[in-house]
Amino acid sequence: MISVFTYLFALLAIPSAADMNIKAAAEEPKEIEWKKTTHDFGEIVQGTKAKYTFTFINKGNVPVTINNAQASCGCTVPNYSKEPVAPGGQGSVTAIFDSSGKSGNFAKNITVTTNLGSSILYIKGNIIVEQAKPKSPVQIGE
Repeated sequence: MISVFTYLFALLAIPSAADMNIKAAAEEPKEIEWKKTTHDFGEIVQGTKAKYTFTFINKGNVPVTINNAQASCGCTVPNYSKEPVAPGGQGSVTAIFDSSGKSGNFAKNITVTTNLGSSILYIKGNIIVEQAKPKSPVQIGE
């Protein structure tokens, strides 16, 4: 049987995350100032490819390089600045959302990884399905 003393000693011997200087994944780099991190498309018609460009300013002293931009699903394709963004310069990430075959509310995210850390951008909206219209006018009676 393990004594209480041995159990407490084992718990105290395990280092905490703060002691190990682990940076939180959700902590965004302070050197990157996004003009906005969420875009609401509002209502879009099913089949539309909705597009929005997020922009940022490099507020730091070193160039910012976007290493990757990864969407949370295959229906969203991110494109991003490939060249390093100099201090004071502006970069961008464009999200293209394909609403084909979908309906209702949606919310997606794009994780942008740079040489300074990661940021998460969000897109959302509501996909409406247009009603099919009759091919010819409906006639009542003769």
